[in-house]
Amino acid sequence: MSNKYAIGIDYGTQSGRAVLVDLANGHEIADHVTPYPHGVIDEKLPGSGIELEHDWALQHPDDYIEVLRKSVPAVLAESGVSPEDVIGLGIDFTACTMLPVDADGTPLCLKPEWKDNPHGWVKLWKHHAAQDEADRLNAIAAERGEKFLPRYGGKIS
Repeated sequence: MSNKYAIGIDYGTQSGRAVLVDLANGHEIADHVTPYPHGVIDEKLPGSGIELEHDWALQHPDDYIEVLRKSVPAVLAESGVSPEDVIGLGIDFTACTMLPVDADGTPLCLKPEWKDNPHGWVKLWKHHAAQDEADRLNAIAAERGEKFLPRYGGKIS
């Protein structure tokens, strides 16, 4: 029987990374980093050039697909592991990254009616344009003694 493996995908701020792990011993067999073609979108929306206000930090969902297209085949090629021996895939994102989607899971920014609206794009952890609203939510949560707040470092932003 051949070894079994898992691939972890870590979506970060400027790039995504795939890591292939041997499940028998936990050893990292291969890794690969793919920089995001769009990087952090903090000045203008792609395609339209619509300017963003202060403290906006967005990402393009196509960059996540690019990581899968490049990094997963790269770790398999580097390691020589057969795709049939990969039995798990784990995915994580940086902190509170939000991707607004429609009912069928399509990212809103990929739909013509949302492409020029910054609220249709992925909001990255360092997006702080709604800080006033977040401060108000923190105050209410603290006042009510909400149990979720300590899990997020005592505040949400």
